[in-house]
Amino acid sequence: MQLETIRFGLVDIDEDKLITFDEGIPGLDMLKKYALLQFEESYPIIWLQSVDEGRVCLPVLDTFAVLTGYVFDIDDEDVKILELNGPDDLHVVSVLVIPEEIQRMTVNLAAPIIINTVTGKAKQILLSGTDYNVRAPVFSDIYKVIAREEVATDAGSVAETERNDCNR
Repeated sequence: MQLETIRFGLVDIDEDKLITFDEGIPGLDMLKKYALLQFEESYPIIWLQSVDEGRVCLPVLDTFAVLTGYVFDIDDEDVKILELNGPDDLHVVSVLVIPEEIQRMTVNLAAPIIINTVTGKAKQILLSGTDYNVRAPVFSDIYKVIAREEVATDAGSVAETERNDCNR
């Protein structure tokens, strides 16, 4: 399926990978269907694109790819609603706020979005009993991930070049 978006123009979306928020997202209750758009140049930032309204697109963070120490429990009711059978069934993203001064970027760790990767059901849950902040600074954590990937990519390129030189 093709969707006209305000941020990315016309994009192809695999209908089998659509995400459904039965209750909507707080503040966007009327919009139920979304797709995760992931682009190599912006990863670990992903885009939660509304299928119902092409003008609505939220930047979200692939949370565990950046914040390895981020842990929380999902209550039994949410596990049931989302039909989760185990940790392999879920993907966690967190909403980002990206201001003009990008170094002030924050992430909402107090209300992650839980996605069942098998059924496509999703819900933003409010964590209780944690000290996680709704506006946690995250720029330096994202920068470390990007820098680490660039080093790995560059190192691979150098090794490939050296290997090719040795084989001549």
